[in-house]
Amino acid sequence: MDLRLRNIAVGFAVGAGLGVGGAIAYIKANGGAVPRPQQAWAMAGGRPVTQKDLEHPALKFGLPQTEQLRFFSGFVSCFDSATRNPKWVLEFISKDSLKGEGARDQSTFYEDTSIEERFRSKLADFQDSGYDRGHMAPAANHKGSQKAMDDTFALTNISPQVGAGFNRDYWARFEKFVKDVARRSDGVYVVTGPLYLPTPDADAATGRPGWRMQYPMIGKPPQLVAVPTHYFKVVLAENSSGANGGHTAALGAFVMPNAPIDPDTPLSAYAVPLDALECVAGARFFPGYVSERRRAAVDRAAVAWQEDGRRRMRILARAGLAQEQAVMLPERATVDAITASPQPTRSNNWGWGKKRDAAAAAAGGGGGADVVDVPVPKTSGGDGAIHVCELLACRLPPERWWENNGQGPSGGRKGRGGGGGGGSVDRGQSLKSRL
Repeated sequence: MDLRLRNIAVGFAVGAGLGVGGAIAYIKANGGAVPRPQQAWAMAGGRPVTQKDLEHPALKFGLPQTEQLRFFSGFVSCFDSATRNPKWVLEFISKDSLKGEGARDQSTFYEDTSIEERFRSKLADFQDSGYDRGHMAPAANHKGSQKAMDDTFALTNISPQVGAGFNRDYWARFEKFVKDVARRSDGVYVVTGPLYLPTPDADAATGRPGWRMQYPMIGKPPQLVAVPTHYFKVVLAENSSGANGGHTAALGAFVMPNAPIDPDTPLSAYAVPLDALECVAGARFFPGYVSERRRAAVDRAAVAWQEDGRRRMRILARAGLAQEQAVMLPERATVDAITASPQPTRSNNWGWGKKRDAAAAAAGGGGGADVVDVPVPKTSGGDGAIHVCELLACRLPPERWWENNGQGPSGGRKGRGGGGGGGSVDRGQSLKSRL
């Protein structure tokens, strides 16, 4: 595993990702030490965990264990044994990981036997469930070796996703967007995971406005697998050749419903403030990079991008769809209304401007890789951070982009092995060629 990914994963997990219980358990399992600079992120009550904490008398027989960290070749999974879903999956994508000898048709979905049988998700849970086995870290991102490819088929990297219209379509195009960003950067760190969001509902007793949480379950009780209502991605792309030789990064968060999405829906409509996502996910993302100033700047840009996306939906006469598929997240004071008018696209420190990048075109960037002169929001005051939507004008590749690359369908993308059938494929028959 890439040392950078391990260090980020440890810091993220020991911080908010696992909570204090998981943090202390991780520290004790590693001899009571957390490597620098992760020490400051191992928090107990707002302060670093100390040796005295580890000697607390209540810990004599151990802490309750609800989440488990699993380290794979190209990604890290934090598995939630209550929902039997990954809580989040953190991956590092590079130009090298996107190419190699890894072959999807040689991979097999498999249960992660490092997790106790009664707490893990199982192949049988997806059998005839009507849901796809959706990769959180996509297999296509980890082709550097067959092992790296195989790792992505562990069920600790899988979550139940709606197939047609989402996992096999809009979500797949979103994954391709992230790959296009990776091809134009030094490397991309991506956190992907499920969300369980409530819907407005009147209180049955009082009739006053309230909220209701409701989502399906698959499998057999009591060991059921939750079906998330939404999915999120947080994307952090690095660039070491910024202005004056400085270091810049592109950051953005997105939330989409686990449902069919109209293919014409702009990606920017699903941009969300990172602060709001962190509130509902209960986790801080990339705490080693995201300062309050950077978060506020990128979040202001996210609000502008979302408004731009919703405006485009209205232009496309999809106001009803925009309302139906709007992602409802809480707002914070750091996310102020954007009052400045959007500025025209300009070239940025990444060297991407008005014309399509030739290298990305050769790699099969698709029509969505075009950056044209359109009014788009810009990030200001971000201390070197810009919103990731600025890189490719927040444009998805076209539908069935793999056909535009002169590649026809070449079979299914199920991978080998059990648990398939009945709608439990992980993408769809015609997408294998895009790898």
